[in-house]
Amino acid sequence: MKKFLSVLMCLAMICQILTVVGFAKSAQTWEITNPYENVNWDTYKSYKTQLHCHTTASDGYLKIRDAIQKYYDLDYDIVAITDHGTLNKGWDTEPDLVPIMRAIKKERTGNLPVEPLTAEEYTAFTTGTAKTSNGTTRTYNDGMLDVMGGIELNMATPVADCHLTGYWSDYGQGLAGVFGDYETPSKGVKDAGGVSMLSHVGEYVYTDKDSADHVGQKVDEYYANKFARLFIDNAGSSAGMGINSATDCHTRCDRILYDQVLQKTIPNGVVPWGFTFSDSHNDTSMNDAYTYMLMPEKTEEALRESMLSGAFFAVSHYSNGVELNGMEEMPGTEKEGDGKTMRDIDAMHMNDTPLVTKVTTEGNKILVECKNANQITWVSNGNVIKRAPVVNGKAEIDLNEDGLLDEVSLYVRFYITGEQGICYANPMVVKHPGETFEPVEVPKTHDVSTRLRTLVTVLDWILFKWSPIIWIFKYFALGYNPISRLWNDINIFK
Repeated sequence: MKKFLSVLMCLAMICQILTVVGFAKSAQTWEITNPYENVNWDTYKSYKTQLHCHTTASDGYLKIRDAIQKYYDLDYDIVAITDHGTLNKGWDTEPDLVPIMRAIKKERTGNLPVEPLTAEEYTAFTTGTAKTSNGTTRTYNDGMLDVMGGIELNMATPVADCHLTGYWSDYGQGLAGVFGDYETPSKGVKDAGGVSMLSHVGEYVYTDKDSADHVGQKVDEYYANKFARLFIDNAGSSAGMGINSATDCHTRCDRILYDQVLQKTIPNGVVPWGFTFSDSHNDTSMNDAYTYMLMPEKTEEALRESMLSGAFFAVSHYSNGVELNGMEEMPGTEKEGDGKTMRDIDAMHMNDTPLVTKVTTEGNKILVECKNANQITWVSNGNVIKRAPVVNGKAEIDLNEDGLLDEVSLYVRFYITGEQGICYANPMVVKHPGETFEPVEVPKTHDVSTRLRTLVTVLDWILFKWSPIIWIFKYFALGYNPISRLWNDINIFK
């Protein structure tokens, strides 16, 4: 009996210890860094924004005036024209064209003139007094914001596209790209005081960019290191990367890569944000994807702050992505044998787009309010940690929920889905009070792009920069004055 009582007492003590440990684990607290913390949900507005689009100034089908009219018809608030190697000087000003770029894409541009707006038209579109194509007053009558210095960099790269967009700088006009070299233009934009964003990186990562064979698998660590290093080195300028663009055919693995990058940058104190955009070249793709920027006023200063702080939501009407542990579920998208696309639901406005309307934190909880959504998915470190229905436009997660304690680490992000699309929120860094992240080593990549850029630079200085024949070529093919460029280069060394 004594032995039995002794064993019983030991078991009771073990149970007590386990209970205390389990309670301590379940009662742990979290510090949640919310990128929307400074948003005043009562006074801020949600501005429909297109950050990546084209005109006949490079390889688009639409003249500037026609493109602006279409975006106006679609109730856009902010539009950044980002033609290849061509800086936007304003919708009422013809940009410095790159003749060789337009010649290569003649089947798209049709050699049509660029045709910017007149001064009167510019005022009408930016103040909201212009009429829609149907001759009516548009839904939002406060006009559109013209983003200066928009450009798509790494023009005409061979083998595969490796593009990024720049804003608010004078860098990149007429500069041809070097395959794989994201680093040089990112630094160039930063040094010129601008902001940049990586475009559809899936077009560079995979030569078979439209293939579904690699979907649902981790991207090679080489690329995760390459882009993580870029964000760390250009913090405060390189705002983030596209995670879903156009119809998502080229970007279906970009969310997986994005999660891999976050796991390398967050421990080093940097959070790149996830963007969506249409990359539109014609009038049928202008509404494929866009962002809703949360801003106190519609100004370029507020837009820049929103891009760098992550105070926006990224929207797409397409999702072809497969996560590491399951389908990125989105009802209503095209399925094999269905023959139905999102564009068929509402070819123009798609007014029932899922959209987050409020995100707040309360203790260990993240609280979400939204519209036009029926499901929310929570992701941490590349894994789906929870899926749940959206009930009456609301959803939440408690980071202390059973089953989540061993799943949550570094960050949590979420997206909502509905019949007309998908809406991504930016990641929230999570840690326990007093916890510090151990920095992760992210090596610099010295690959073919580094060697190519060095070779091009050396050859340019030795053979081309001093050649009148090359000057003539650059003037007529690339559209810039090599004499002034040479003078600028010389002044750098003064």
